[in-house]
Amino acid sequence: MKSKTSVLIAGAGPVGLLIALRLGQAGIDTLLVEKHAALQPATRAVVYMPVVIPVLTKLGIFDAVRNEAFLNTEGIAWRDATGRALGRLRLGLGDGEEASDGHFGGVLLLGQWKMARLILDEIAKYPCVEVCFGVECVGVGVQDPHQPHPATHASAPGTATATETETSATVTLHERATGVETLIEATYVVGADGANSSVRRLMGVPFTGFSYPWKMIGADVLYDFVAEEGYSPLNFIVDRVDWAVVAFTGEEEGGRRHGSGGRPMWRVAYVEDPDLPSGRDDYVARALARIPLCFMTRGSKEFELLRAEPYVNSQKCAALARKGRVMLAGDALHSNNPIGGLGLTGGICDAFAYGNALVRVLKRGEPDSLLTECAENRRQTWLTVTDVLSQANIQRLYRFDDEGIAARDAFLKKANEDANFAREVRRGLDKMLSDSFE
Repeated sequence: MKSKTSVLIAGAGPVGLLIALRLGQAGIDTLLVEKHAALQPATRAVVYMPVVIPVLTKLGIFDAVRNEAFLNTEGIAWRDATGRALGRLRLGLGDGEEASDGHFGGVLLLGQWKMARLILDEIAKYPCVEVCFGVECVGVGVQDPHQPHPATHASAPGTATATETETSATVTLHERATGVETLIEATYVVGADGANSSVRRLMGVPFTGFSYPWKMIGADVLYDFVAEEGYSPLNFIVDRVDWAVVAFTGEEEGGRRHGSGGRPMWRVAYVEDPDLPSGRDDYVARALARIPLCFMTRGSKEFELLRAEPYVNSQKCAALARKGRVMLAGDALHSNNPIGGLGLTGGICDAFAYGNALVRVLKRGEPDSLLTECAENRRQTWLTVTDVLSQANIQRLYRFDDEGIAARDAFLKKANEDANFAREVRRGLDKMLSDSFE
């Protein structure tokens, strides 16, 4: 690894990778590190709302993503636990509606790991970006080149604080395979290392909010929910107990592109009591029993379970989006429930804004204060837009008190009867990128 870089990014999810891509396109020296040895095919994000399509287009990767992703022009369907349709919201283009960016047409469905793979392939075109797997950020500190300051380790989070006069940060990187630690000097550091961010913890930045009182299970299954159950590509199941998301991942068995003739791979995400046994075999056994019972009510129920993994749902935001030379992005900055795909959608918006702002500061010589403005804009956008939308999305599925029923009925009535409602919803989603900092 290089010993000095303009930007060091922790986390090789789509957020960190997109920031690296934008910097690479501008010729900015960048080092991206990821603690895992390779990209992880986990049961995480699969839905990308329309606001990201112009972003991916401007970054030059929309065509590659579109070739792999399934473009769902049917929108979102809400169903009860029997599979009966309650409502539908088409987020694609309506009759006679022009696509302002030439590509807009619906909701993209693609597994997060495959999205990351496509971005990583594009980054390979830019030699100024170095990507290192199996390398973890274990220390973050601030440094004046004339007075070296040791990095802050996890045992003493936040003891090194940055000021406006400091010109770089030192980062301690740990190579997991060998145990070797290396000090890297970076002009700026971006923590894009997820909701359990090491960078955020090392900087001593609080992550405030709440976690939901359940454990969500994400299961990938080989089963044709369209042919067998009459489902749409993206379905929200409304129920007091068995509320869930059932969505096509855009892939077929073996990770092949949709349409290749294999069995389609779907994501079924549902909730469990957090006190149930938590071993991998326990999750798998319960998934094998519950999925056909609750979500395969009409078809053959002949399916294959590929994986079942637990994760916590939260609504949390970092107290600071920037501290000295360090900025937080994606789930490291904010974490929300997955209903509607707003987590990674918002993270992609973060990546575009941060990438553009860093280019303006490092390449065009604009004031460093622009990065503070960008960081706070992304934080406030989550607090005022994404958090509100994502909480409404999830409450629409499980709330059965008078207020929850009334809100859901009103929403579904507009979705079913108001021709302009889809445009209204899309305008709300567009606010997730209130300023692109281009």
